[in-house]
Amino acid sequence: MKKILGSVSALALGSLPLHAQDNAAYELPPITIYVGYEATTPLQTGVSVDVLTEEDLERDGDTRVIDILARQPGVSIRSNGPLGTNAGITIRGVSQQNIAVRIDGIDVSDPAATQVAYDFGGLTAGDISQIEILRGSQSALFGSEAIGGVVNITTKRASRDGLSADVFAEYGSHDTLRSAATLYNRGEGHETAVTLSYVSTDGFSAADEDGLNYGTANPNDKNDEEDGYEARRLSFSGHYDLGGGAAELSLSGFYEEAKYDYDENSSGRVFDGSPDDVVDSEKTGLRAALAFATGGVDHEISATWFRSDRALHGTSLDSSAPDTPPYTGTPYPFRFEYEGTRQTYRYQAGFDLGATTRAVVGAERSIETYEDKIAGASSFGPYGSSQDQETTVTSLFSEFTFTPSENIDLSFALRHDDHSEFGGHTTGRLSGVWRARPDLSLRANLATGYRAPSNYELYDAYSGNAGLDPETSVSFDLGVEKRFGDTAWLSATAFWIEAEDIIDYSYTSYAYVQADGTSTRRGIELAGAYELRPGLTLDGSYTWTDSFSSVSLDSSGWQASVPEHVFALGLSADITDRARISVNGLYEADREGLDDYGLVNSSFTYDVTDTAQAYLRVENLFDEDYQTAPGYGQSDRAWYFGVRASF
Repeated sequence: MKKILGSVSALALGSLPLHAQDNAAYELPPITIYVGYEATTPLQTGVSVDVLTEEDLERDGDTRVIDILARQPGVSIRSNGPLGTNAGITIRGVSQQNIAVRIDGIDVSDPAATQVAYDFGGLTAGDISQIEILRGSQSALFGSEAIGGVVNITTKRASRDGLSADVFAEYGSHDTLRSAATLYNRGEGHETAVTLSYVSTDGFSAADEDGLNYGTANPNDKNDEEDGYEARRLSFSGHYDLGGGAAELSLSGFYEEAKYDYDENSSGRVFDGSPDDVVDSEKTGLRAALAFATGGVDHEISATWFRSDRALHGTSLDSSAPDTPPYTGTPYPFRFEYEGTRQTYRYQAGFDLGATTRAVVGAERSIETYEDKIAGASSFGPYGSSQDQETTVTSLFSEFTFTPSENIDLSFALRHDDHSEFGGHTTGRLSGVWRARPDLSLRANLATGYRAPSNYELYDAYSGNAGLDPETSVSFDLGVEKRFGDTAWLSATAFWIEAEDIIDYSYTSYAYVQADGTSTRRGIELAGAYELRPGLTLDGSYTWTDSFSSVSLDSSGWQASVPEHVFALGLSADITDRARISVNGLYEADREGLDDYGLVNSSFTYDVTDTAQAYLRVENLFDEDYQTAPGYGQSDRAWYFGVRASF
């Protein structure tokens, strides 16, 4: 659960990553983050942000990235079963359709989803070098969906000159195989990284194993159908000097194809049902950016493109079947196809306004499309439908950063988005950090946010409502961070966020409506670490989240339950110069509709050579039976063995 905080970014409480040990040819890049329109460092921002490095991801090593995120302050997860099945995160109690996600600057939220959101279910760390978790409303910088926060993901980058490579392979429980290979090339004026990763698992039943099986009269039968997952992903990034440092071209992109099984949910009950319910998915993202300077102005022109294709096919229950066990209705075939695209074109210019002030101004245009094709059959005969919709958003934005003294950094951002359906919406963010002493920092943020209604919510032929306005929010947080020499740090942050104009699917009108009233999240995040002795580090966090609402909701993510109390604790120790062990635990309590649970994971790593490691990892060490979403099971005790090497 190690992280980098703004005031402690230079504090080294853990071992260096494998490729940085005792080898002067490797150079660790400086920690830069994208909490504004230009890159900065954790020391210089008032935004509440955590940074997970490649070292953290390798050390914790969880099969799913969301399990690493779950141990960060303010973050919890909802997972519909094993690796690959739908999963999302909440930040400060705000659900996934209100969390913006970027990979190498590409907006990867799914335009073809009912609510535009990113599915974390199949995300593994094979090609990731850094994850930034921004908390609080960030729409002034990232536009729609950034009500609760933002997750910025950066793929791997070259860390030394010349040709080099990283490889890893892992095998473990549920016949899970993960592997990845990254090829780097860095030289004067250029840098390229290409990663090919693969994952395959037989999985386990997405429906909790103690549930009832479809079509089974015996209530003691278990859900035992395995729900597997297979995915391939190719990603790349590159930066190229176009001549003497006058201009730089950046390219990044990815292609991912995946297939996974899932279990049905009928009338709130999750069960195995028919064995052939499958999702086929393809995602493609591309980004190109040109940065250059003229006089005292830094320019950047960029274009991004993202496409998501999903096909759900299998069999479903007859609508006339009983909604209580045994499920004896006749299954009928279905096929749902969803396609969404997003094109974004952007220009920004940054320039100094004197010795202590810098400004960034720019414009952006985004075009988002949604298309679905639905075919199936029921007791009433065959059915089908299709629809194709498009919206555009034109944006103007600005950010001003001030450094009135060497110990204070202030930022003010303003953004106006003009949506083709509901018109204009303006958001802002004011943040600041005061480094009161070299070992003490204070941070504050006040911001507004919004979520535009999706194309499905606006235009769906059966449930759409073209009169919807965006959901809106106001958030505030105040934090303090303290270092204790070079061996310990502690942080505390109080937060508050309130949303209104909430979009809800009504079970009365069977359409999307704008709900009156507000939904509020408030709480406290505590985190810290202590180096007990050289090579032995203890870290931990606690989050208290109080959720309450004055609005009656049927289905919105704002009525989804989040744990009131979350504790995370980690211990890492160097056993010898080559052997290390880490243990981390997570405990969640008081989540409505779910039992409290605690998890412990452990890993042992051994440096076979200076550039090769072997490791053994055990997840859910004490075989806890738990759920993060009602009706969906999670893995029993699982073990994984892997090797990784650098060349």
